[in-house]
Amino acid sequence: MNESAFIFPLIGVALFTSLMYYRGRKKNRWISGWISREAEDALKPEDTNYVNFGGIIGYNFVYKMQKPYKEAKGTFTLVPRHSAFFLPLSLLFFSRHDKYFLQLYADGKLAGEGHIVAKSYFSKATRIISGLDGLTREDIVCNERRYILLYKGKGMDERLKKLLFNVKHPELLFHFCCYSENKNFFLYVRPLRQKLEELLKSVLPELKQFFLKGGASNEPGDTDEN
Repeated sequence: MNESAFIFPLIGVALFTSLMYYRGRKKNRWISGWISREAEDALKPEDTNYVNFGGIIGYNFVYKMQKPYKEAKGTFTLVPRHSAFFLPLSLLFFSRHDKYFLQLYADGKLAGEGHIVAKSYFSKATRIISGLDGLTREDIVCNERRYILLYKGKGMDERLKKLLFNVKHPELLFHFCCYSENKNFFLYVRPLRQKLEELLKSVLPELKQFFLKGGASNEPGDTDEN
């Protein structure tokens, strides 16, 4: 049998995988760059620290924040665009898009616990929400997309609705929550260029309503502690 029948296809596969690796690596580095820039432009941290993991798969980050926040921590992960083998598997079974996770730690008391969860993500979100049976559930629609509100605490339902209907690009929001016990906010969004910054900037003013009056040093909330 002619050896070229095997050699040329192997060369073709090698060239394809090499080209995809370099193009995918370049694109993921570019995406990492604008994600970090847009997040910093929106959050205005005093200091930043990034730790890469998986080469070009993502970063963990820590931001030193100004009041009424102490710090922000988070992760953004990217689909493996550089891998001809893992990219199809990732798109089919794991993640079809890049992900951005943010925890924002408050320097003050928060009003209660509340969640906004995209209905398409709800089954996965229930795995990480503790005490689900103790939360009130409400289904709503925003921009033709279905969301589920989960909350505990006076007025939390109205706060969640106000945030959802005022945030820019709500279709990119998969999960928002406010945790009064550990004084932090959590966001899981799909990062898209020029939209991530707008989304984060629109969220920040809405967080003020979750602070109890006098709960933050220089950013009092609008609700008295019960």
